[in-house]
Amino acid sequence: MSKFMDKLILVFMVFAISAAAFEGFFVKWHFQEAHVAADFFSFEAMYEGTAHRPYVHRQLLISVSKGVTEILPHETKEALREKIKADNFLVNKFKKVDIKEKFLLEYYIVYFLAFLCLFASIFVWRKICIDLTGDSLAGTVAPLAFTIIFPYLETNGGFFYDFSELLFFSLATYFALHGRYLALILITPLAAHNKESFFFFLLTLYPLLRRTQTIKTTIMTLGVSILLAGLSYLPTILKFAGNEGNIAESGNRLIINIFVVIIIAYFFGVYLICKKIYIKSPLMSYAFFLIFVVMMFVLRGSEFPWFFFDDLGHTYSVISGEKTFLLHLILVFWIIKSAWKFFDKSLKNYSLLALAINTPLIMSFGYVFELRNLSLLYPAFIILIAFYCKEKINSSEAKS
Repeated sequence: MSKFMDKLILVFMVFAISAAAFEGFFVKWHFQEAHVAADFFSFEAMYEGTAHRPYVHRQLLISVSKGVTEILPHETKEALREKIKADNFLVNKFKKVDIKEKFLLEYYIVYFLAFLCLFASIFVWRKICIDLTGDSLAGTVAPLAFTIIFPYLETNGGFFYDFSELLFFSLATYFALHGRYLALILITPLAAHNKESFFFFLLTLYPLLRRTQTIKTTIMTLGVSILLAGLSYLPTILKFAGNEGNIAESGNRLIINIFVVIIIAYFFGVYLICKKIYIKSPLMSYAFFLIFVVMMFVLRGSEFPWFFFDDLGHTYSVISGEKTFLLHLILVFWIIKSAWKFFDKSLKNYSLLALAINTPLIMSFGYVFELRNLSLLYPAFIILIAFYCKEKINSSEAKS
C-alpha cells in the first residue's frame, strides 16, 4: 500500500508542477491568437492551413484534433461544445485568449494534448536521468526543475508544438540509450510531422546508440529514421507550398547573432579572468565581475538596448528576466561547469554534437535570444541538471 501511495504522490507532484509550468507558458503566449502577427502562426491560421511557413508545417496536434472531432458522433460534439461554452475557463481566465466558436472544441483538444505531452515527458526524462545517474532523487528532481523553468526558455515566442517536441525528444533519447532502434524508427514519422527539428535531432543520437549497438546497426537505424523523417515531412511541404513564408525562417540575423555570441563569449572570458585573479585576490575578482555586470546595465541604454536586459519579463507573473538574461546565463553556466565532469564519453559527444548542429541553425535562421531555438540541447541540459543534483545530494549526505 505504501508503494502505491508513493507512486500516487509522485504522479500528483508531476501533475501539479507540469500544470504550473503549462500555465506559465499559456499566460505568456496562449496559442498566439492575440499576437500582432497572428496571421503567421495563430491557432486559427494553423487549423485552417493559412499560417505562414514553416509554422504551418507543424501539424501533428492539429491533425490529431481534427481526427478526434471527425470520429466523435455529432451529438457528442455538440454536447461537448455546449459544456465548454457554459464554462469556457480559458476565455474567462485569460483576457488575451479569443477562441472562435467554430474552433472551440478543437482548441481545447490541442490545449489538453499539449499539456499531456509535457506531463508524459517528465516521466520519460525521470527514467532517463535515474538510469544514467543511478540516483532516484536526483533523477526525479532534474526533470521537475527543468519543467518549472521551461516557460523562461519560451522567449520571443511559444507554441503548442514545443511540448510535443519535448516529448518526442525524450522518447528518442530513451530509445537510443537503451538500443531500442525499432521503437525509434516507429516514432520518427509522428515526430517529424510535429516539427522539422526532429530530423536534426536524429543526428545527435549517434553516440547514444553506439552505447549498445554496433556501428553498422547505428548507421542503419539513423539512416532509415532520417529517410522516414524526410518522407513524412515532404507531403506537408508540398501541401502548403503555396503559403506565404519559407521552409525555414530567414532574414538578416547572422550579423546580429555573431555580435551576441561575441558578447556571451566575453562573459565566459570574464569568468576565466576572475577565476585566475581569485587565487591571488578574491576582492579583485569580485570587483572585476561587478564592473562587468555594471557594463551590461550600461548596454541597456546604448544603441543595442536589448543586450541581456531587453525585457525584465513577467514569467509566472513575477519580474524575473527574459531572453539571454545575465543571471540566467550564470546559472546555466554554473550547472554545466559543475556537472560536465560526470558525463561519460558518449554523453559528452552527444552534447557536443547537439551543440555543433544547433549552433549554425540558430545563427542562420533564428535569434540567439530565442532560447526555445536551442531545443536540441534540452536533453543534454536535463541530464546535466540530474548530475548536478546528484553531486549536491551526495555532498550534503557526506557533511551530515
